[in-house]
Amino acid sequence: MKMGFLMGGITGGCLGFLVGGMNVLRYGPGEKGYLATVGNQMLQTGGFLGFIMGIGMLVRNEAADTLLPPPTTPAASPFSFSSKSRPIAAILYGQNRLPIVVESLNIRK
Repeated sequence: MKMGFLMGGITGGCLGFLVGGMNVLRYGPGEKGYLATVGNQMLQTGGFLGFIMGIGMLVRNEAADTLLPPPTTPAASPFSFSSKSRPIAAILYGQNRLPIVVESLNIRK
């Protein structure tokens, strides 16, 4: 949840900087001045997106814990190659190997 809040807060702060900057350029700084207007927009957008992404991270983690069984084998590195791995199409069609058809073209020059 903390990581989702931080990601949303940073993203919202950047988005708030862009939107607040455009509003200051378009409509002027208002009574509070440039820095306070842009800072207020950054805090509002960052807080909102942080809240939403924090809840999303919480829901995602709870759903992952309840739906998946605990892993029985250690997770493989994405850079390691296992000889037992099969292409996704072979898994879908229930085959160990995909049928490969080689056709020869009789092109004579």
